[in-house]
Amino acid sequence: MKPQLKLKNLLPLLLIGITFIANEVKSQSKMPIHIGFKGGANFSNLSLSNSNLDSKYSLGYHGGMFTRINISKLYVQAELLYAQKKSKMENSAIGTKQAKWNSIEVPVLIGYKLLQSDNVNLRVFGGGVYSYVLNDKASVLKKVSQSFQKFDKSNAGYQVGAGVDIGKLTLDLKYEGALTSITKEFKAKPDSFQASIGFVIF
Repeated sequence: MKPQLKLKNLLPLLLIGITFIANEVKSQSKMPIHIGFKGGANFSNLSLSNSNLDSKYSLGYHGGMFTRINISKLYVQAELLYAQKKSKMENSAIGTKQAKWNSIEVPVLIGYKLLQSDNVNLRVFGGGVYSYVLNDKASVLKKVSQSFQKFDKSNAGYQVGAGVDIGKLTLDLKYEGALTSITKEFKAKPDSFQASIGFVIF
């Protein structure tokens, strides 16, 4: 009988505990801080001056993580991305060649939710981006100038765009421009259009 009495005494405590945990999970789902993964495509162009090369947009990719802090309709989003960008170079002498560079990118964006609901958000955003070039394959530039060595490591730029959240999915379209030259020799400032899809973990 004593074990049964103990079980009866424990049941209310278990119910209270389950209720408390359920409320905590529910409240955490509305936390102002979210973390997720994202990835997508880059369409990049490396516009050059001091060169007889014509440049065209080419397809690359990016992927990484993001964190978002919601402040009512405003939000701040920081991302850590690995990106591969490409640009086609061509002229009559060398034909068509491709310049390619890989980098770590850290965008910090401030956004505003034009439409906000429990399941759907429509957003616009803008901010700065820092990129660090890990390596580059730009032999086409070496053919134009024998003194060319490599892209500058650290670069700064800006991003503007729009996005939509549907449940835990997030979709973004961005334009990225450069504030500094990725190679000072040619005064090259890349620009990119980016499309990405992300998933919010919590």
